[in-house]
Amino acid sequence: MNEAISLVRAFYASRRTTLSPTDLRSMGPICTALEAFNPKRALLLLDQLLKRSPANPSALATLAHCLTAAQPVPESVKNDIVKVVRTAQSANNGAALDDADVIMLLTWALRYIDQTEEALGLMAHAVQSNPDNEELAMDAFIQYLRVNDQKAAQQLSMKMAKQFKVDRYMWWSVLTTILLLRDLAHPQASLLLSLAERQLVAHYTTGRKEPATAYESANDFHLITRLLELRAQYAAASSSATPANTSNLVLPSLPASPDQPRTAARALLDHLASPEADKRCAENLGFELWRREIELEYGSVQGGEWKRLWDRLVLGLKQNGDTNWHSILYLIRAACAMAAASATASIPNEDGIALLQETRQLLRELATDSPKAKVERGYLLGVLELARELRERRWPEVDKLTELVGEYFERFGSKACCFDDLRPYIDIFSPEELQDLRALLKPATQTALGDVRVTTKAINAHKLLRRYSPQATAEEEHQNALEFTQLYFDALPLGTLFLPVLVSNFRWPLAQTDVLALLGKDLPPTELQPADDFALLAGQAWVSAFEQSGKSLTLILDSGNEPLTGCLKQALSKYKYQIRILAINLLRLLGAPSLSVTHYRVFGVKNVQFDTLSHLMVARGSTFAITGPKQAGVSGETASAMGWHGSGQTEAREMVVRAFTNEAYQKVEDFFEFKQHLQLSLQQSLITVEALRMSLLKGTLDAASAELSACRLDQMVANAPGSFADHRDFKTLPDYQSRASSPIWEQSHLGQQLNDDWLRAMALTYSRLLHPASSPQVSMSAPPSFTADESWLFDFSNNARAALLSSFDEAPEADKALLDHFQDRAEKFSALADDEAALPWQVLHSATVSLEAFLLLEIGIERRAEEMAQARAPDQAKQAKRMRTLRNSVRDLVKPIGPKVTAYGKRIPKERSKVVASLSDLSRFEQFDENRLTNFATILIDSRRSATDALGAAYHRRTAK
Repeated sequence: MNEAISLVRAFYASRRTTLSPTDLRSMGPICTALEAFNPKRALLLLDQLLKRSPANPSALATLAHCLTAAQPVPESVKNDIVKVVRTAQSANNGAALDDADVIMLLTWALRYIDQTEEALGLMAHAVQSNPDNEELAMDAFIQYLRVNDQKAAQQLSMKMAKQFKVDRYMWWSVLTTILLLRDLAHPQASLLLSLAERQLVAHYTTGRKEPATAYESANDFHLITRLLELRAQYAAASSSATPANTSNLVLPSLPASPDQPRTAARALLDHLASPEADKRCAENLGFELWRREIELEYGSVQGGEWKRLWDRLVLGLKQNGDTNWHSILYLIRAACAMAAASATASIPNEDGIALLQETRQLLRELATDSPKAKVERGYLLGVLELARELRERRWPEVDKLTELVGEYFERFGSKACCFDDLRPYIDIFSPEELQDLRALLKPATQTALGDVRVTTKAINAHKLLRRYSPQATAEEEHQNALEFTQLYFDALPLGTLFLPVLVSNFRWPLAQTDVLALLGKDLPPTELQPADDFALLAGQAWVSAFEQSGKSLTLILDSGNEPLTGCLKQALSKYKYQIRILAINLLRLLGAPSLSVTHYRVFGVKNVQFDTLSHLMVARGSTFAITGPKQAGVSGETASAMGWHGSGQTEAREMVVRAFTNEAYQKVEDFFEFKQHLQLSLQQSLITVEALRMSLLKGTLDAASAELSACRLDQMVANAPGSFADHRDFKTLPDYQSRASSPIWEQSHLGQQLNDDWLRAMALTYSRLLHPASSPQVSMSAPPSFTADESWLFDFSNNARAALLSSFDEAPEADKALLDHFQDRAEKFSALADDEAALPWQVLHSATVSLEAFLLLEIGIERRAEEMAQARAPDQAKQAKRMRTLRNSVRDLVKPIGPKVTAYGKRIPKERSKVVASLSDLSRFEQFDENRLTNFATILIDSRRSATDALGAAYHRRTAK
């Protein structure tokens, strides 16, 4: 909507300089009405204007724009928009094609109704008819960028560069060539590269007495480096040593007449070895990091690139005080590359070993003697990284990894990042080394928690011991959880914050600073509690106890969730999101969606976080789609995530356009990649499917939405496996479970994690019934990521589609197969509801899927009836009657589940005493008094009861007739 208003405003602003006062007075009220969201008023005024002037280009363009106001746009209105556009094209001998602003409105209207090809054709025709209109050409170029048509944009920008002799159009052409080639699979790469090279050579030689010796800006250097890199990548892929015209390439960073033709890789390396590259890399760290990566990939010992890289990094570390981890890492990689190249057998020769020893000695000296050694952990990590490389390459080891890990833990164990720093190195330990590690770490866990540094070191030791110890039993994990909870409360007062306090009295001078140490409970909301990790360890220990135990699973989860909730309130660490994420997962397992949504809303998820974190609520969110009238539900969070993905793609598209027009060429590829990732986002598609399922369950799915959803689902089914971009962040919840067990996400997730197989199968499930006659004919089975109930739903959709498409003579057999599919659903639900080992979410999931199948069948019957009416099937009336009978028969099988759900909900309050009893171990902590435990049990039970009652009521409403 905002984009539409902006277009109208820009259009009216341009009319002020082109229209006569009379015409401007006519257009003004129309544009004002559109800006005020009053399309009816605008249409009335347009009708009056077009009666007086039927061929007015401005009026026709505004009419096309105005007709898009309907939500959604009906098919008849779409046809009217196309007619208006064609009228504008032909009126006054195509006068509209001369007006860039009119073309802008017309093409926007066409794109809005998914007539992209027609919009591009209109734009191309307008540019071809007005080759000297620079403004129109620029608008066309921008439109091509918006619709992701890089080929047309590249061709047009080349014409613009020749026609208008403006340098930036040449750079636009080069950059669009880069966008075309960046996936390394373009069939005409050689031709496009040659065209770009000619443009660059002409730019730096034509009209000059001597070729240019410097680049005008960092943008120029960036684009040329990127183009040379693509040449090298395509040459490597095609095993072509010398691409066409390589020796003719003349650039400020390359000699004009090389002694011998350069390969693509050699041209790239010579470019980066030039004084111009040195200057640019000294000014821009990004260029330097890029140069290191290219030199390591394309360099060699013979060419000297690896040695120059190594020398440059040594100089930076020794003399310039460089502490960048990238520098240390590439120093090690360069040394290993040279050593590997020198290897004649399985190990490097003496020169290679000497270089590795020199690298190790440098890092060791920096780790011990550097002025920054006490605070800079990267140097010692570099020694560890080199030792890891030697072990993985099976080269002679100099240092024992266990001793290095021990040294690092003693020096930097008081840093919160110690656990994450050491994991890659401990992961390759042998069983004997792990035993030594446990002996080394044990003393740190037995030290009194006297201050924050000691506490942090103890936390890191507990994390490492837990991660690299054998899997504990359920009883041991239960005891571990209680110990971590005690440690949490012991460490809670250690959060220290020093504040300057202005004191003005007779005893102290004015503005004297007094330093006060505040307890952890008084930390501001932006600070984290030092003890919070103990709460997270306790929660994961309880989850592990749940995983290891085969009985009383719900009660174990109850007792695991209470410390988490209690610690959230006790710690006051608003931004300790890991605890809250685990609490959300556990509350969903316990069938308390309103409580989990409340925790989720504390995050304040916004912008790109909708793509990374919304899976916390959306994954199988349809299980909790039906909630009580006063309960927080997942539907609102799903709608917010969907809204952002729509606006986010528009914003990403405009970011690319702005980067071009503002000549921020270094950012274009980043924005372009961001846009592509959003378009291919797996989470966006998962949200679309879950939102569709929620709409069906809540009864808000209308015919227009169903039609639009069917098209989207078909696209998902057609996408090849692995083509989606998965940005979901599962690292926000660190895994402190033993390596011998499953990760914490698997232990606390609703079923298996969703993936693209799950998406395609669920999309096919719905597509089969949203348009039975034309749904994709794909051979697919239920994926392993499906729950048992989802697999049942997948098979149901296949049987239902077969029944709907059966001829009247074959229908009885197909109908019977479908009814048999529903035959035992009520009994299975009863058994699940009575199973003490079943988690509450599983009970809700089973009932929700059964209702979902019935409602999906209703939609399928409606859509099938429409298809037969359009095809004028001869037995339409008999088939419609048969399908109604089938629907009623399925309803009779599903309807009994509703009272069983209601009965299950009535039993839930009786579990309050069991929940309180299961929390008895926590009463040993004074912070968990009886009132607190009882209150938590009441809140949990109320949330579960509300969700269950809402589902039972939905059954009653939807299966009443």
